[in-house]
Amino acid sequence: MAQNPIWCLIFKMIYNFKNIRGVHLEVTTKCNANCLMCGRNAFGVIRPGLQLTELTLEDCKKIFSPAFLGQLTDISICGVYGDPILARDLLEIIEYIRCNNSNLEIDVYTNGGVHPVSWWEKLSRVLGNGKVIFGIDGLEDTNHIHRRGTVFPLILKNAGAFIQAGGRAEWDFIVFKHNEHQVEQARELSKKLGFKDFQVKRTSRFYKVLYEQDPALEGTSEELGKYPVYDSNGQKSGYIELPENPYYRNDSLETIKILIKEYGSLIQYFDQASIDCKAKQTKGIFVSAEGLVYPCCWVYQQVSYEAIYNVKDRFELNEANILSDAGGIHQISAKEHPLKDIVEGEFFKRIEESWNILGLANGRPKACARACGCRLDMHKRQHKKI
Repeated sequence: MAQNPIWCLIFKMIYNFKNIRGVHLEVTTKCNANCLMCGRNAFGVIRPGLQLTELTLEDCKKIFSPAFLGQLTDISICGVYGDPILARDLLEIIEYIRCNNSNLEIDVYTNGGVHPVSWWEKLSRVLGNGKVIFGIDGLEDTNHIHRRGTVFPLILKNAGAFIQAGGRAEWDFIVFKHNEHQVEQARELSKKLGFKDFQVKRTSRFYKVLYEQDPALEGTSEELGKYPVYDSNGQKSGYIELPENPYYRNDSLETIKILIKEYGSLIQYFDQASIDCKAKQTKGIFVSAEGLVYPCCWVYQQVSYEAIYNVKDRFELNEANILSDAGGIHQISAKEHPLKDIVEGEFFKRIEESWNILGLANGRPKACARACGCRLDMHKRQHKKI
């Protein structure tokens, strides 16, 4: 096994449970929407390999002890495949978390498209000093183009009720060609409604075809900057496109071009990129809606690739193989094992050790090289406040 001795020295410290300060929590894989770029959807429908599930209040009490909650500084209730407001016990889960740490920063990410006003008023009360980030990609005539299945007036009604009840709200706006002309108008509307912040998001998912295997994107490489749209029958019906204004584009593409020129391909860059793990930087972990514990959401998604995406490419399966070699999925279930044993256990240890492997063909985790490679940070570049 090829190793880089410099990075062996830097990452000789294995995950330590008592050092964890943040949790990225996916409470459900259920969602009311069918967003075009969401990983839960393909060919116009929910990916057949996705298990629709959620964490209950009792699950969360078992997974997160009062002592553990007391050591945290933040919990981000977001996830990969679902919208947290679809979890039946969300309010009670937040109330339990808040009761055990009154100073904890709790962030809830949502499209805001379900529940009566009374539910949002209660959310405001149980969140305390936390906040809700509403993903609203346009105005009434455009938001539904990407966030299929949502109703704009209902979202504003819910957000308004939350804000009027004393809640702190932010507006996240993913910019596309079809809505870029509305950014300023949406920003002004957010101020009028009482949102505390308005954030433009510059998605890198237009470039997925360059770095990620996905059957739904096959044959679209010549359409870089366009993302295929499928109807409910699985037929391609068009595209959503990059914004024309470069200010609203994720500028990772320029770095990707440089890396491809220098290394020959992104795969060859991933083979040897120095990895600076964001989860270790922030002292965070990820807990899925099944109660599975991972270092981060990227590793979680990558482990799920074969089952959910029906991908067979061996480079996409390295994380799943690492988990298998560490004892399998049950070894990281917080419903079966204490959180401490998982965080300080074999899977986390093997993931960290795998950063020293050179070459995806030798088992190097692609998600780690892609998300935390030192020369390419597509996630960081998607956020830009105006």
